[in-house]
Amino acid sequence: MLGGMLAMCALAFAAAGPVRAAPRWTNLVTTVFHNYGRDQGLPHPVPTALAQDRDGFIWIGTQGGLTRWDGYRFRAYKADPDVPGSLPDDWVQILHVDPAGTLWIGGGAGGLARYDAPRDRFVRVPLGPSGGRTHIGAIADDGRGGLWIGTDQGLHHLNPANGAVRTTPIAIADAPVRALLRDRSGALWVGTTKGLLRRAPGSAGWTIVALDHAAVSITALYEDVEGRVWIGTQRRGLLLIDRPGARPRAVGEGPILSAGSVSAISPASPRELWVGMRGNGVVAIDVATLQPRFIRHDRTVANSLAHDDVWALLRDKAGSLWVGCMGGLSYHPRTSGLISAMLASENSVDGLSATDPQSVLATRDGRVWMGYLDGGVDVIDPAVGRVAALRPGDSGGHRTILPPDIVFALAEDRWGGVYIGTRRGLYHSGPAADGVRLVPLPGRDPQMSVTALAFDDGVLWVGGDEDGLLGVVPDRAGQPGRVLFGPKDNARLTDDGVNVIRRGLGHDLWIGTRNGLYRLDLATHAIDHIAFDATDRGALPGRNVVAMLIDRRNRLWVGTFGGGLAMMTGRDAAGRWRFHRIGVAQGLPHMNVDSLQMDGSGTIWAGTDDGLARVDPTSFAVRAVRQADGSALVDYYAGAGATSAVGEALFGAKGGLTIVRPGPLPRWTLQPPLVVTDLRIGGVTLPVAQVNQATATAPLTVPPDANSLAVEFAALDYTAPERNHYAYRLDGFDRDWTETDANRRLAIYTNLPPGNYVLRLRGSNRAGVWTERERTLPIRVLPAWYQRLWLKLVGGVLLLLGVAMIVRWRTRYLRRRQADLERQIAERTADLRAANERLGHLALTDPLTGCANRRHFLALAEDQIGAARRGGRPLCLAILDLDEFKAVNDRHGHPGGDAVLEMAGILLLDHLREGDAAGRIGGEEFAILMPDTAIADARLFADRLREAIATARITVDGLSIGVSVSMGVAELCDDEDFGRLYARADTGLYAAKQAGRNRVETVVAPAS
Repeated sequence: MLGGMLAMCALAFAAAGPVRAAPRWTNLVTTVFHNYGRDQGLPHPVPTALAQDRDGFIWIGTQGGLTRWDGYRFRAYKADPDVPGSLPDDWVQILHVDPAGTLWIGGGAGGLARYDAPRDRFVRVPLGPSGGRTHIGAIADDGRGGLWIGTDQGLHHLNPANGAVRTTPIAIADAPVRALLRDRSGALWVGTTKGLLRRAPGSAGWTIVALDHAAVSITALYEDVEGRVWIGTQRRGLLLIDRPGARPRAVGEGPILSAGSVSAISPASPRELWVGMRGNGVVAIDVATLQPRFIRHDRTVANSLAHDDVWALLRDKAGSLWVGCMGGLSYHPRTSGLISAMLASENSVDGLSATDPQSVLATRDGRVWMGYLDGGVDVIDPAVGRVAALRPGDSGGHRTILPPDIVFALAEDRWGGVYIGTRRGLYHSGPAADGVRLVPLPGRDPQMSVTALAFDDGVLWVGGDEDGLLGVVPDRAGQPGRVLFGPKDNARLTDDGVNVIRRGLGHDLWIGTRNGLYRLDLATHAIDHIAFDATDRGALPGRNVVAMLIDRRNRLWVGTFGGGLAMMTGRDAAGRWRFHRIGVAQGLPHMNVDSLQMDGSGTIWAGTDDGLARVDPTSFAVRAVRQADGSALVDYYAGAGATSAVGEALFGAKGGLTIVRPGPLPRWTLQPPLVVTDLRIGGVTLPVAQVNQATATAPLTVPPDANSLAVEFAALDYTAPERNHYAYRLDGFDRDWTETDANRRLAIYTNLPPGNYVLRLRGSNRAGVWTERERTLPIRVLPAWYQRLWLKLVGGVLLLLGVAMIVRWRTRYLRRRQADLERQIAERTADLRAANERLGHLALTDPLTGCANRRHFLALAEDQIGAARRGGRPLCLAILDLDEFKAVNDRHGHPGGDAVLEMAGILLLDHLREGDAAGRIGGEEFAILMPDTAIADARLFADRLREAIATARITVDGLSIGVSVSMGVAELCDDEDFGRLYARADTGLYAAKQAGRNRVETVVAPAS
């Protein structure tokens, strides 16, 4: 049914008159989306309104509340009548950001509200004197700082001076307003359920716009860059006013555009307009030709449009498209248009008939032949789609049907016919692809596997999986004739499994096999074996050669399984073939290179087991290409590739075909906004708007009784947020920047000394380009009473007086003892040795707990980390902090607190294993160093210690006191110093505290 509707639409557009032919592949490639639903954190699966605010956040109104998206997390807002400032209505119909940056929310029944960002709350706006709440259908700016508001009761205007809302009469009575547009001339267009109105600039009167049908319900209005007004209707499709004063005309005559219901209209690019349809997906309109392109949900394609029932569209500041559908939120990143994918789809009647193209051939007439994993061949005309197909069948000995088995290779002969290499023999088809015939090869079982084909200079070269290479001269009907290279010649190949064949310069024929590379001299039939050598960095990098390419400078490029990519540089003085290697370290996505193609600009493209890569043939610079660049497919098939007659690089992959058009691939230079997404002081969440302002903000104040700061931040590049990078530094505390990835966008500081600081935040886009402007947060940490300056001065004076008295008394004492000193020198020498030993112990030990003091523990840590690195052994660090210790001091005094610390130290030392070290590093905070211990064992040790402390009790002044402990555990990573290891363990401690205390949290090693 869908195919019929699409065909009817195409015929209707054709009937409308001659149009410009669509570019190659335009109607065949798949528009790829990243979909968000409940599983990805979207609070409700029906987004009904979309907007992007001044900070760059994406706001999604749904049938179950409002949510804000930062690329990593959805922040939900719900209606709650018991909470002042909550959302008025969970069904959000309209979102609008005015020129001042204010977000306005129109509800399904809750009326109008604005978002008060500095206080993170919503303010209801009464509509008229009665303050009634009603359905909001549309919001538009009035050009003077006010708003036009369309509701079920008609049209209203919000006065920017006093915020009052008054009703504005319109020419159509009792007509709910569903669409508003203020065009570039200042005219106001009002779409109602009974027709369309226009009010000229400066006029108080209304003009009813004549439509072909009476009482047409208008649902969407949009003015394009040329001043044309596009009109979406309910059940009357899409209309267009292409010049001032013109009558609206229908855009197309097919059932979708002429009789469908339009929900939203948005620009997609300078050449294309997207129209959201209720129940019919998205129609992309070429604004020059008015040709449609239909974007539909396909249950067989995971990254197709989430659902065909479209409610809302948004083009964000980066040029990417967001679609709110019945099934969730669909996101289509802006791409260069150079790379696209043709995916196998049950919705397409003229696309790929299977999902796994194992072989690809671009013929001289511009068509593309594809052979599949399950057998069969499609012939694709890039302008119109599939024009022929060779379906497999149970051959049962028949010679005119392709077997239901893998098609390994395709090759075009000089007459336009195509050879088809399958697991069950070689077949030939004429240019029309109207049938096949089995090709028996001399001296070869006709049912043997054919894995590689090449046709060059009248010679058909056939590679087998079991019998090596064969060269024959076929006739026009495809039947073999004279044998140029046969079974006797094959004896010089050390492997019978041929993967790929390429003609080189002069008499060279290159053969890629499972056991290296071979060079065949066609004049002498001499064979040169180029073997893989794992010990030679300049040799062939892999044994299994599956792809080859001759570039414009006649250099041979080789793709291998496991060895990456290599370019042959020639022979050395010893006559050995030399290669320039390119692997993962140089940027290649994977070391399995399945296909190599050169586009029309001379750029090398490699299809791998983990995506596509672009290789500069001059500098050898490698750039991995991902979905955000337009490459939707990831897992490419060995040998499945071709270059078309117009220079397109084509790659067969699991799921379909990737098309790479020739031309420079632009660098991603987007400067995304860097915003704070979550802010907490002392565990209390604060609104982020105050720190996301462009102008300088007042310092954040950290009180002494809540001395902790946690700042989460994000660079709002939504195209591939997982690839963004981050860094932060607290001026006045940190010496260097702390760099992190998208999974750890959190700067946490606890127990900061009193003073003024500046927290600096940095972020990058997906390409690793750092934002030019940092976000800075001034911070003021207030001192506790015992940290104030006057108290320190008084203490200093008292200390000096005490020292002076001690010095005076000591001097008098020494004078009295001077006479006895000489007689006692021998005894005193022994006493001093013992005292020095005790002092040495005291200098290294915390006297209250018996653990190492901070200074000694840090020295032990440096030694242990060095030993772990040299020995390649694991090492873990645990940071523990007594929970609610301040409450113990407040309730039982310092004697009670000291008793608890002493108990904790005893339990800690009792649990240490041989080689472990423990230290008191400040207040109620301890650290444990565990050499030769992996993270899992460290977690078990920490849990045992935590449980021991939690169950222990101590009696002070007749009162039983207990305490629990929170712990963070981290394992040492390569090239990590103690500071970074401590910071990661401290992050775990903070997480344990936040999760309820009396628990252990481990911190996984950062991705390498």
